[in-house]
Amino acid sequence: MQSVRHPVVFTGEAHTYRPLWRRNVLLLCLTLGLSFPWALTSKLRYLYGHTQVAGHALGYHAKPLPMFLGNLVGMVLLNALYYGIAQMGAYAWMGVAALQLLMAAALPFMLHGFLSFQLMHTSWRGQRLHLAAGHGDAWRAMALPTLLYIASGVMAVWAVVMLQANHRELAWLYGSLAVTGFCVGLPLLYVQFKRYQHRHAAWGSVRNQRELDLSHGQSLGLSVKVGLLAWLACVLLVLPLTWLLVDWTGWELRDLLGRTGTDGVAGLNMALVLLPGVFMGLAWMMALPYPYLGASLQNRLWSSTAHEALRFESEVPMRALMRLSARNWLWVVLTLGWYYPVAAIAEARLRLQSVAVWVRPDLLGDDSATDATKSPA
Repeated sequence: MQSVRHPVVFTGEAHTYRPLWRRNVLLLCLTLGLSFPWALTSKLRYLYGHTQVAGHALGYHAKPLPMFLGNLVGMVLLNALYYGIAQMGAYAWMGVAALQLLMAAALPFMLHGFLSFQLMHTSWRGQRLHLAAGHGDAWRAMALPTLLYIASGVMAVWAVVMLQANHRELAWLYGSLAVTGFCVGLPLLYVQFKRYQHRHAAWGSVRNQRELDLSHGQSLGLSVKVGLLAWLACVLLVLPLTWLLVDWTGWELRDLLGRTGTDGVAGLNMALVLLPGVFMGLAWMMALPYPYLGASLQNRLWSSTAHEALRFESEVPMRALMRLSARNWLWVVLTLGWYYPVAAIAEARLRLQSVAVWVRPDLLGDDSATDATKSPA
């Protein structure tokens, strides 16, 4: 039986998305972020509802109230833990480090739960998706970047400890190792997470039967490329802006670090010193490295995701995407975020409409399209 090619169609428009985005931003500001579940679900319902695969729109069915209650419980527990750690005085940084390491060790299981939740609330043609994998599969898939992330966290803690002890050379060494580890480990974690998603996501009895076209060596090489761009962002943007603000304010960074756990004013000053550089670094990452990483993975992983009755192909034009992303983020920064809905819709359209699905007609019943190219299954 022949398969039929169906290009993915995205019907979202900036003028219909902007009111939704504006309302979400306003509610997030008024509720100090507590309305995030409502903002997320409304955004995903819009994007999924305007994405058509073989003539059928995707659906997103998660309820924001259970998400809010779960987030609220997690926030209360974390704040209680951090409050207890803050009472440890000089050992507060060690307590924060221990908690972060425990959370980092649980990261593969948390990502597994997140992906399972998202898939079980996503549907196509009235049938929900699901994750055909267990927690052990998640750990095996993401153990290496998780361990690298943990090691980088340990280096960051020791950098702070050395700075407090006025050992600046060792602080620079541990800090450099930490930044390098994070720059490589976080992209690698994202790569492994997407490989895990494509290997184990399923729609009914349909799941991937093809070996993914991305070896572990290629995953590491792609992560190193993106990590180098992230490292350059730290060197060229984050560090210079941070040191300029430290010099301009006259605050002593070592003193701020020593008082952050127990002094709210010191914590606020620390945030004012770090946030401008971090914001510019994130803008750089979102403008160039992240689109490059996302498009590379999309082309490789979607094109190697196939079942005997359903397979995908993806050909995102890399140069066009990079030009679009750089222009979008330039306008986002210049307009202080007002251009974001236009940028989000333009990038979503380019990436989604670069995907096509080959479907065997019996999978769709009588609804199969008649305009499509045919090929042997």
